[in-house]
Amino acid sequence: MNESQLRALSPEAIQEIEAVVGRDAMQVDGRHCHVKPASASEVSQIAVVVATHQLALVPVGKGGHSSPSDDLRPQIFLNLERLHHILHLDEQSLIVHVQAGMTGSALEKVLNTRDLTLGDFPINALNSSIGGLLSVRTPGKSTRRHGTFEDTVLGISAILSGGKTLRTRVAPRRASGPDLARVICGSEGSLGIITSAELRIHKRPESRLLAAYKIPNFSDALTAVRMALREEASPAALRIYDGAQCLSHLNERCVTGEVLMVVATVGPTSLAACDRNLIASAVEAVGGRPADNELAAIWWQRRGELGQPSDTTLPAINLEVSATPRMLAPVYQAIIDTCTAGGVSASAHASRFNSDGGVLFFTLHDKQGELVADSSTAMAEIKGAAESAGAYLIERVNPSLSQYFESLRDALDLPRHLNPGVLRSGK
Repeated sequence: MNESQLRALSPEAIQEIEAVVGRDAMQVDGRHCHVKPASASEVSQIAVVVATHQLALVPVGKGGHSSPSDDLRPQIFLNLERLHHILHLDEQSLIVHVQAGMTGSALEKVLNTRDLTLGDFPINALNSSIGGLLSVRTPGKSTRRHGTFEDTVLGISAILSGGKTLRTRVAPRRASGPDLARVICGSEGSLGIITSAELRIHKRPESRLLAAYKIPNFSDALTAVRMALREEASPAALRIYDGAQCLSHLNERCVTGEVLMVVATVGPTSLAACDRNLIASAVEAVGGRPADNELAAIWWQRRGELGQPSDTTLPAINLEVSATPRMLAPVYQAIIDTCTAGGVSASAHASRFNSDGGVLFFTLHDKQGELVADSSTAMAEIKGAAESAGAYLIERVNPSLSQYFESLRDALDLPRHLNPGVLRSGK
């Protein structure tokens, strides 16, 4: 980037932003300005200032982090933490209308007092704001029973480029017309800034049953999962640990090649038991056997209890890939074989299963015992082997969709005022 091309934030723009949010809700830092609006109307007015002065509007997450960008324009960093209220709760229709700055965990606490819940989503995933949960698509925000977090969306309000307001009406899925909420969700604030959302919620489950199984190998475990899901089992969560991660995560040793499956089923007691039995039957069909259910209890606790952080002492994950049901086992083996050939030690677990497939999470260490760097030749070879075997890298934007996405941006934000550095092909 040529520093001489950078221009400062003009005094006029600063004055106009101050007139919107007040001096106490903004902080100017050279060519950047951090703002904390208190309403959707203020977000709209800020977007007007951004368009008028040819700036960039960049939403920041709960921790104040923004997406990296090489855009030369002065940037307005937008923090929605002051938009943190529940606007309406309909316990009969099981719908909640909530502002985008409220965290999922804070909303879950309120719902739990009324015997309600957002769903089976991991608590650590809900620590993000509602706006962040909806704006960024990741596999960590999904469950077998309730789908992805975006599937809870019934309607949204968002501010578009230039300050226009988009409100999608809550309507049954049988209603006609395009679902504009799905266009905004997952766009990382590049098509619109979500200010509130109406979400589908659920009654808290009556029972939760935990079980653990030892299975001869990773491929057989994946087969068991596929068999159980074909029978329409709907576990709240299910995970497969290979031997290395079983030891590092749960301090449990497996015989060579053997893996551990842990599962939680929830709902009315009879339904939770039915789901557990479907999974147990699939495990038995591939030669598996019951293991100590205390292992499943440890796993469930480490997912994070409400109001408590998840276990951060576990080994870091430095490679995540997804694949279709048929390709999960070949992808796992291709990565393991490539690691073995390159002197990289690998451990893995699989989760986030649904009818489309699942996600493999790897911890990769080099010969010196350090995490394999994402920029290293070894990681490039491993990722290449994964993609050749049929995997999709979680980190990477699908290049085949970039043309259509850019067309959407042209229609909604031709000057690229909104979060210009995100979702570019090859990210």
